Amino acid sequence: MWVISSAFRPYSTLFTTDISFIPKNANIESFKWVFLESDFFIWLKNSLIVYIITVIVTLFITIPAAYAFSRFNFLGKGLLLNSYFILSQFMSGMGIVALIPLYTILVRLKLINSLVILALVYTASLIPYITWYLKTFIDTIPKDFDEAALIDGASFNQIWRLVILPLAKPGIYTALIFISIIVWSEWVLAGILLNSDKFTMPVGLVTLQGRWETPWNHFSAMALIYAIPMLILFIIGRRYLKSGLTIGGLKQ
Repeated sequence: MWVISSAFRPYSTLFTTDISFIPKNANIESFKWVFLESDFFIWLKNSLIVYIITVIVTLFITIPAAYAFSRFNFLGKGLLLNSYFILSQFMSGMGIVALIPLYTILVRLKLINSLVILALVYTASLIPYITWYLKTFIDTIPKDFDEAALIDGASFNQIWRLVILPLAKPGIYTALIFISIIVWSEWVLAGILLNSDKFTMPVGLVTLQGRWETPWNHFSAMALIYAIPMLILFIIGRRYLKSGLTIGGLKQ
């Protein structure tokens, strides 16, 4: 409520005891500043580049991998799954410590200040958890669908593309939401690996916070606009998940 209210307030009225959803002296000067004077569109473009690359590469790798882990037995499967589980559980805790060697490696390879490299780093950190999640979701899809497709002459490639993927859409969309939450809001790694000309929106928002003073009305306006794509994603996802459940799709 305070963020929405402050986005429409003049800066001089921010630090008052009067709290209202839409203030009496509301104006859109902060939004004008965002669109006309700030680096909003540069930061948004950089964020979209990182987000799109991360989503495409992560799902391109994890969906086939999850299907293979769910449906096939092969040498090293247990070891890989256990490794994925450990990485997905402990990467969040070890993330800050891992920044030091990661930064050192990227500096030596001269890969600093690259949006593509940042997206690939995000992808590498997401693959264990997303693969594990999608694997457990595909496990809930009865193998009867696979067997019926095999009887009809479908190949394994056709089965996962034409049978499993449509049934796994709710799980894939949930994985997309997980990816979006992390990538759309991450600023620590981006702030370390990127220079000011390549800042993503979360890093740009952090730079608005001054040492002695912060224009919270500008900050709030930019944050609200930046949150709109995620809001739309959640609204669409809620409707999609309700209609895409596979439970009951197989009659025994």
